[in-house]
Amino acid sequence: MRHHSAFILIALLVLSLLWGCALSGRKVATEEEITARQERAKLHLSSRTDAYYHFLRSRQLLYQNRVKEALSELEIAAEADPGAAYLFVELATFYLRQGQNAEAVEAAQRARNLDPQSIKTRMMLAGLYSSLKQTDRAIAEYRAVLDLDPKQQKARLWLASLYAGQSRYEEAREVLNKLVNLDPENPVANYYLARMELELKEYNEAEKYYKKALAIRPDLEMALMDLAYLYELQNRYDDAEGTYKKLLEFDPENKQARSRLGDLYLRQNNYRGALAEFQKIMDPEEKGLEMRSKVGLLHLELEEYDQAIEVFNTLLAGDPENLQIRYYLGIAYEEQEDLERALAEFDAIPASGPYGLKARLHRALILEKRGDVDDAIVTLEEVIENHPEEEDGYLYLGNMYETLERFEEAEAVLRQGLKMAPGHQRLHFRLGVVLDKMGDRQGSIVEMEKVIALDPKAANALNYLGYSLAEMGIRLEEAEEFVKRALQIKPEDGYITDSLGWVYFKMGRHSEALEWIKKALDRLPEDPLITEHLGDTYQALGKWRDAQEAYERALRLGHESPEQLESKLKESKEKANIEGAQ
Repeated sequence: MRHHSAFILIALLVLSLLWGCALSGRKVATEEEITARQERAKLHLSSRTDAYYHFLRSRQLLYQNRVKEALSELEIAAEADPGAAYLFVELATFYLRQGQNAEAVEAAQRARNLDPQSIKTRMMLAGLYSSLKQTDRAIAEYRAVLDLDPKQQKARLWLASLYAGQSRYEEAREVLNKLVNLDPENPVANYYLARMELELKEYNEAEKYYKKALAIRPDLEMALMDLAYLYELQNRYDDAEGTYKKLLEFDPENKQARSRLGDLYLRQNNYRGALAEFQKIMDPEEKGLEMRSKVGLLHLELEEYDQAIEVFNTLLAGDPENLQIRYYLGIAYEEQEDLERALAEFDAIPASGPYGLKARLHRALILEKRGDVDDAIVTLEEVIENHPEEEDGYLYLGNMYETLERFEEAEAVLRQGLKMAPGHQRLHFRLGVVLDKMGDRQGSIVEMEKVIALDPKAANALNYLGYSLAEMGIRLEEAEEFVKRALQIKPEDGYITDSLGWVYFKMGRHSEALEWIKKALDRLPEDPLITEHLGDTYQALGKWRDAQEAYERALRLGHESPEQLESKLKESKEKANIEGAQ
């Protein structure tokens, strides 16, 4: 009805104008002038009347779902009255619904030019620019909106988002700070400011604004989700867990939160907790790979092989060509000691496929377990032939020869691997071990030094080198340094702890040696070699009875050189008896 009123008002104004001119005594218009004025007024009124008619007709057709005809009528209306901003707003909206973005932009631009004070029009145009990736134009429109009305929350939020998309985080922060200052109790404003601080890695500020948003609205799920993520970034796992749980109190069906909580448990090696969370969000009818495979792998990690096999078989029934799931199923059977089924699954994986290499390596290990060593070796030789650039084939075959004490063949395979894949530290490490077993201590030292050059934090190589130098009684200060470096990387490792004690023993620092070897035994109480080291240290300190007890225990634990140990035990007994007789 507003449009009808407008037309009536225009008509009255025209009539008043004509009447006024007729009564004016200052200047009497000629008949021709009066006629021309009347025609112009009629034409203007007619155009607006026509425009309004076609506008209403468009609405009627749209209600009848005659979309093309409705659009045509609206276009006629805009053409009839090109100065009516509202018609171009309607036209832009129509084009937008039809996915005609270019036409929508043109119509919105016309509307804005006709009525630059219209916030609605500028917001529409900014949104169109943004959807078309014309970010700078969108930013200009949102800024114009804020010039017209600084309290426009949506414009400020979208402007900050666009700045952030261009990595203009400081400008985004400034925009959001103004919003928070205008409305300090607005939870959404505080939330987005927190997100911006998070992007800037200002974690303390981010936490402050997330907490402020949550103080205003405790059930704001997006703030809880982000705050938990922030805690994860800071390795504050207990806080992250508590925040996810709080979110789940508000929304127990939130799959994203439960999945993230499960992933958090995974990172903490809390497999039971992770499994519980994933099972809660896994639809029994769902055949999706990711969640079900996670559940299957967790069962595998928890040594629940029957459950793992059931999950993987279910997945394979829905997707028989999935080689990843078949590989996992083979591992589950292998861990369950169902070697025939494991072999069947691994053999069903093509050698050239993405899981072919891993499947063949497991096949070789199963054949070795069954005692089919020759077949295992043939399988590994095929792996090397098909994947000459992969180090695993050389490592597995080298290890197999090493286990069989065929050291020369092990050395040859490992050196072949280093020719094909130079710079692989695991190959250098295994070669060093093999050379040591062959009696080439110096060659072993060279290989361990190569490993450390490739990776200065290779704890096993640092320990092996330090222990070897101590055993040889050379470069003892360096040996101490190597072992200490290894211990910094693995402070709870019992073998490295023993190595440091043994270095001190070789340096004649027997009291320190005793302290470290005892620590090693606290961590590995059943190790016969460390127990022997304890006996040697007691001998060096003249504590013969303690030495005797240590050697006897080492024998009970199954020391690999009992004859050598018997000799030490005999000496300790004799001296302990002499000491007791005195």
